[in-house]
Formats: sequence, structure tokens, C-alpha cells
Amino acid sequence: MAYVLLTRSEVKDAPLRKRLDEAGVPHESVPLLEHAPGPSFAKLSERLAEAWDWVVATSPTAARFLLEAWNEADRPDLRVAAIGKGTARTLAGGGLAVAYTSPQAYGSYLAADLGGGGRVLWPTSQLAGTGLQETLSERGFVVVRENVYLTLPRRLSDAERALLDGAGVAALASPSAVRAWAESSRARPPVAAIGRVSAQAALEAGFEHVWFPERPGVEGWSQIICDVFARLGSI
Repeated sequence: MAYVLLTRSEVKDAPLRKRLDEAGVPHESVPLLEHAPGPSFAKLSERLAEAWDWVVATSPTAARFLLEAWNEADRPDLRVAAIGKGTARTLAGGGLAVAYTSPQAYGSYLAADLGGGGRVLWPTSQLAGTGLQETLSERGFVVVRENVYLTLPRRLSDAERALLDGAGVAALASPSAVRAWAESSRARPPVAAIGRVSAQAALEAGFEHVWFPERPGVEGWSQIICDVFARLGSI
């Protein structure tokens, strides 16, 4: 029987699983990535005590590492910007108020739209690109990047690799997940990507059929997954 393969952690994909269950779309789960503290995480709590005009969180994972350091620093007052609603919800759920949420979950939107100026602290992954920092710098911000967490491919079991090989649709949420899939399986099923950045990475990795929602987020992504699954016989 055909199924969608979800590739994030069970916690991250809980809202997505609920929507797919409601739509009657069968799915399996193999988390492709894991995260660990990066070289700058140990000093993040101290950095948060400095004067920042903005602290920027660009993913729910970055938000979780930020929250851990914020609690260690005794919750100093911060002016926080979040990429997209998912990141904002993670921060708010941990008690950290969000002053700005970008209308779409892309760094380019936040970098172009963030108001004010001054010093920006950007705690992020070692794999994050430089576009956000470059755009903010061009706009007059002084950006300090700290690689506070590592994004690493998980070592998959034989059973997990078999699930990749047999998937009807791959639900991929980051270029890192695309790379992890490509390293673990030769299968290139239709892809329902969370957004255009992940979609482009999938195309570059040899996936021939790739779709993504106009606006990143669980609602649009789940609809794309359902649409692609429904069209499997014609792809």
C-alpha cells in the first residue's frame, strides 16, 4: 500500500500527522535529522545578557536552543523576531514574547522587513546560509551570528531505510533532510516540500516530481501532501 513518509521528529510532525489522519492519508515516519549543541551554545546565555536590538530565531529548532539559553540566563528582556508562525509558537510556548513574526517562513522576508536597526544576535545552525545576515548588513544592521546547534543526519536502521525505499511520497522540510534522504536511499519518489527552498534542494538532488505550497506552514504543506498522494497514479 502506498504511503507518505514523514521525515521530521514525532513532536514536530504531530500537527501534520493529525491533518493526514483526518484526510485518510496513510503515513509512516522516519526522522532523518538530529540536533546537538554547537560550538557557540555554551556562551549563548552570556551573550543574551548583552545589549541587542533584536534576537532572531529562524526555525523552531533554533527557538528551542534559544529558549534553553534564555532560561539559563534568568530570562533577560529580549526583543525577538521569529521566522514564521511555527517558530513564533515555539518561542511563545516557552514563555518568550515575540515582537515580530515574518509573514512567510523565509529568511529573505524577515531580512527585508525587519524594522529599526542596530545590533542583531542570530543563534542558528552551522548549516544555515548567509543570505539573512548579508541582507540585514546591507540594510545597516550589525549582525552577530552564533552557531549554537548542529544539524546532523541520523544513522538509519535497515527497517527505516526500507521505509524510504518504499515511500509513495516524501514529505521533506529542509535542504538538510533532502541531503540525508539522498545519502540513505536511491529512491526518488514524488516530493511534497514544505517550501520553495526545500523544493529546490530536492530538484538538485535528482527528485523529478516536486511540489510545495505558496506559503510555508503546516496547513499549506498538509494540503500539498494530500494532493500529491491523490495524484500518485498519474505521476
